[in-house]
Amino acid sequence: MIPVVMCVDDDPIVLMLNELVLREHAFCNELIKIESAELALEHFNQQATLPLDQVVLPNILFLDINMPTMDGWGFLDEFAEKFQEFHSKVSIVILSSSVNPADIEKANKHPLVIGFMPKPIGDTELDDLKKHPALSIYLS
Repeated sequence: MIPVVMCVDDDPIVLMLNELVLREHAFCNELIKIESAELALEHFNQQATLPLDQVVLPNILFLDINMPTMDGWGFLDEFAEKFQEFHSKVSIVILSSSVNPADIEKANKHPLVIGFMPKPIGDTELDDLKKHPALSIYLS
């Protein structure tokens, strides 16, 4: 079981559906739901100020691409720049309704992204994700 998962999506219904699937599969111990990229960055800002033994980071971050104000790509840019100390601890999966091949290619080439999945999270995609090497330490 993954200790902590974060879902960042501006659609509360998608957040709820993701939560249902993650709970049904007993995928994580804790789920952090955040409705904007800005609030997700604020979470990481807060964690960066805490003593190491109090920091709560998601092991997996499911990130929507298309959000108002700041999109997922903007979040990735800021996360990459400001939170290098968290890169090895947070695996990012793009979770999007986009079928644009350019988005999929960009996600697959991004060094912090381990996968691209359609939203909401589906059973098959979650089973495939469980096989990813980055998650083997949690799901062996």
